[in-house]
Amino acid sequence: MKFPEKIAGIDISKFRDLFKAFIEHENVPRWENGLPVIAERKITAELIEASLNVSASEAKSIHKTLVVEEWIFPDKLVPSRKGMALAQHVDRPPLPREIALAILDRVLDWADHINADPAERVKLKAIRLFGSLERGEAEVGDIDLFLEFTTFDLGEDLQPEDMERESELAEDLRNISEYISPADELSRQMMSDVASRQIFPRPSSGSK
Repeated sequence: MKFPEKIAGIDISKFRDLFKAFIEHENVPRWENGLPVIAERKITAELIEASLNVSASEAKSIHKTLVVEEWIFPDKLVPSRKGMALAQHVDRPPLPREIALAILDRVLDWADHINADPAERVKLKAIRLFGSLERGEAEVGDIDLFLEFTTFDLGEDLQPEDMERESELAEDLRNISEYISPADELSRQMMSDVASRQIFPRPSSGSK
């Protein structure tokens, strides 16, 4: 995807950093009735004002532009597919599809290894592929993945160390290849219009 040099007169790199920070922000859950609850986050004019160091009036105008140009969803106020693509954009050579698929095989082997460890409290619940590789494109800029861990399935037994372990596992995944671009389950819910396909657990050989 090609991007303009500026949005609302501001260098597009500023918005890439804004979206990237928004997506990668660690959501620390609060506890209600013994269950973890994650607060909903939105890209507001106030966030833009603080992140881009602009005036309140400028922030409101920029926010309107982001909505009109479809960088963020008007109802949820989170990055759209276009905004997510910008957040994950890195200026590097595209990756041939066959090489991307080979990296994807390594991702699945990594997930198998994690889930096979009986001492591992936090495991992979699901991995979903989306983006250009899922769409069948011959070259891809990223290998886009939604990750869902079993962290919250621990319920009342969930410990702060489990959240830290989830972050460690996501970082381990990134270390497999610089082209891997993981997003969490909350991001998937925010991007409900984005088509994705579950690739882990691996589908059985008899499934279609």
